Amino acid sequence: MGIRLTPMLYQTLAMLVFAYVVLFLPQAVGAVRGSLLQVNPNVEAAARTLGSTRMATLGRVTVPLARRGALAGGALVFLTALKELPATLLLAPTGFDTLATRVWSATAEAFFTRAALPALLLILLGSVPLAVAMIRERRELR
Repeated sequence: MGIRLTPMLYQTLAMLVFAYVVLFLPQAVGAVRGSLLQVNPNVEAAARTLGSTRMATLGRVTVPLARRGALAGGALVFLTALKELPATLLLAPTGFDTLATRVWSATAEAFFTRAALPALLLILLGSVPLAVAMIRERRELR
């Protein structure tokens, strides 16, 4: 699509960001939607009957109740985008490297020691959101 409709944007950072948005928006929307569906409408109605405006109800009731799902969706999108390879290889500007492309190119050339550090960074960056979520969950259970 990019090379036919907008050839001047092909292999630019703008096209790569657009591809990431198209790829990962359903994940983010799904997580936020699921979180919003769990908010009890009666809680919002109670806030409205107590005199809150729609925007105040959104800010004081709905967003705080849906925040955890939105953060989980953001972490999911972050992890998926971190390891995204096909779109990055096809659409990234020449010379633009991500951790996934560095691991892929090094292992394709059988330079496994050169792939070790980016692979380790991928693992570490991928485990940070999970660790933060687990620590927060443990604190809330106490």
